[in-house]
Amino acid sequence: MQLLHFSKEALRDSVSTDIQNLNKLSEETDRFLSQLNEFASENGMSPGPLKNLVKSVLLVPNGALKRNLTAEQVKADLITLGLNEDKASHFADQWKVHYPALSRLAVEQTLMVNQLVDMEWKFGVTAGSSELHKVGSIFLQLKLVVRKGNATENIFMELTLPQFYSFLHEMERAKASLDCFS
Repeated sequence: MQLLHFSKEALRDSVSTDIQNLNKLSEETDRFLSQLNEFASENGMSPGPLKNLVKSVLLVPNGALKRNLTAEQVKADLITLGLNEDKASHFADQWKVHYPALSRLAVEQTLMVNQLVDMEWKFGVTAGSSELHKVGSIFLQLKLVVRKGNATENIFMELTLPQFYSFLHEMERAKASLDCFS
């Protein structure tokens, strides 16, 4: 199975089948979720299978949004899943148009749920341990104060130096994404 950009995990075979079934639907999907039953009957489908198809289709943009994918990567994933070139290109074009708004909404929702209020950190070096290979290793202790609704919560973490650099890299990527919208 070829790896997809939007998901680093293996997907159910039914996802590819559902994406391929998009080729059978008409182009008129403007009333997509709000009038799902009407749409299903117009296309000779029962609502149940169409709802499953919608769930499978939504995996792609949800995963693509989480991983900050380009329109070309989204198109490649859809083609890999079996969608024809024309429909995959149309989807990619729509992704280009709507990605900034979707991304901004996702960032706003994320930040409103878990807002970082304060952070304290300490570096340390392991001076003694029952495991000889751990002596002299560098670690970082973090205390994150996160606002969850009206309350704050302290989150404690201890990271090795490689873990800290990985965490720092992810924070820099998040900052770069946020800077795109300000």
